Amino acid sequence: MGHIDSGKTTFLDKIKGTCITGQEAGRITQHIGATEITQDVIKLMCNHLLIKFNFVITIPGLLFIDTPGHNAFDNLRERGGSLADLVVLVVDINKGLQAQDIETLNILKMYKVPFIVVANKVDLIQGWYQEGADISGVLNKQSKSVSDRLDEKIYKIVGQLYNQGFTAERYDRVTDFQKQITIIPISAEKCWGLSEAIVFLSTLSQKFLGSRLTLDETNHAQATILECGEIKGVGSTADIIVYQGVLKVKDRIAFLSKSGLIETKVKALLKIDVMSAVNKKRDYKQVDFVSAACGVKIVAPELESCIPGSIIVSCDDIEAIEHLKSKPLSCILSNGEAEGAFVKADTLGSLEALLKLMGKSSICVARSDIGEVTNKDLLELKIIFQRDKKKGALFLFNTQISKELEEEANKFGIPIFKNNIIYKLIEDYQAYLDKLNKVEKEKLLKEVTYPCKVKVLKNCIFRVSKPAIVGVKVLVGKLVPGVTLISSNGDEVGIVEGIQTDGNKLSTLEYDKEAAISIKGATYLKDFFEESVFTVNLSFDSIKKLEEIGYQFTREEEGLIADAMKKRYQTKE
Repeated sequence: MGHIDSGKTTFLDKIKGTCITGQEAGRITQHIGATEITQDVIKLMCNHLLIKFNFVITIPGLLFIDTPGHNAFDNLRERGGSLADLVVLVVDINKGLQAQDIETLNILKMYKVPFIVVANKVDLIQGWYQEGADISGVLNKQSKSVSDRLDEKIYKIVGQLYNQGFTAERYDRVTDFQKQITIIPISAEKCWGLSEAIVFLSTLSQKFLGSRLTLDETNHAQATILECGEIKGVGSTADIIVYQGVLKVKDRIAFLSKSGLIETKVKALLKIDVMSAVNKKRDYKQVDFVSAACGVKIVAPELESCIPGSIIVSCDDIEAIEHLKSKPLSCILSNGEAEGAFVKADTLGSLEALLKLMGKSSICVARSDIGEVTNKDLLELKIIFQRDKKKGALFLFNTQISKELEEEANKFGIPIFKNNIIYKLIEDYQAYLDKLNKVEKEKLLKEVTYPCKVKVLKNCIFRVSKPAIVGVKVLVGKLVPGVTLISSNGDEVGIVEGIQTDGNKLSTLEYDKEAAISIKGATYLKDFFEESVFTVNLSFDSIKKLEEIGYQFTREEEGLIADAMKKRYQTKE
């Protein structure tokens, strides 16, 4: 996994090419969505490193999942085993952790998936001496200035990982592999560091994953669906990763669809022809069975109803079938809150990851589903949006909305959040909420009455009545137009029609400021005099609204409120 253009594809392609070059075709197995490297290939590639680090390889091999995505390592943990045992986070060493890297770290942290970091593109570091086989040999040939630049870039990544809650170190300086994340500097383009990556993945797997790596082939088959499709003349297909047991042609299998549990029979199992895969072709050969862990294209009736990210189980596995029935997709692909956002994603794993993070951010979800936005989605969302603009939002993760429906949503003002980074979706939504709240607060503030006390200034009577225009100074709080002024003996003086200073109208006159105000219904020498002091007539509603929006009252303002409430209570008595 990793940010776009970090070198994920090059990393895998070079591993495939390195393993195949000079080897018999059968020593590396190409899978649907995955690449298997067997133990003998690992030993051939990495023997000198195994000797150097005193490592012994006991695992039968590594299966690299070529298809990135949240479901690759989450795999709906509640309904099946975790698909990936380890994650390789590919980072551009010259850029450090980027948006999708942070996204991956958040998901890895949430699901507690172990990982290593390969810091790619070291060959682009200024002054790099480009000669050598593995990265261990190349590092020793660099000048001190280049080595310092390399360390500077690596420790920038170490710092970024620390900020995300991880302790990390360069692979040859790690003191505790269980507590520290291993960072391996590589150049996928030059094939430097591939051997180290494979060695450390192998040894870390067998050292820390323990019983998770033990496979009993008598177990019933279970697999994760990566992608659904169709081959003309063959029928409905699904690209799957078998992570438990043995799957055979004619086996009866079951999977969940939106409409419920579907049972069907395996018609064919298709694997990629090794040499044609190397030559970038997609030629398949039929096999009678596959055993975990491997990728395969499965052909069976009704597979068009399957959902990427969900699991396939053997019909003989009664416990797994009952588990699927008890945890239907309707738990996820259904109505949530009565009113909330609509969420669409490309796979079930992605959807689950998104919903978990939205839940942590207290975002209400009314509907969640796989695939593109439908007209029905938009019709229902319109109703929610009309009731509550904060809840009626549309979230799209790696999926689409047609131009027509997007224009329709825009016409009604429905906010659409599209991104292939989950936390960016949530950040954009929070920014949208902040904007709405600011507008609401500004509107509310225009409608409320603040606690306020003003004093009429001496020699500042500009008009005696209809309306009276006088100069005032704010002694407590703030003054806004539209409020009723009360004299010191509790009589109504008049209504403030406007506030003006230097010919400019003001919406608010702040504490300790002076300005001219017009008072409707007030007459000088009858209702007030120079240096008269007025307070603003306060209502319970205004005080309540100010409290709701978090307005911080000063001690003097609290005193005005207390006096106003006391007078009101005495009046009622």
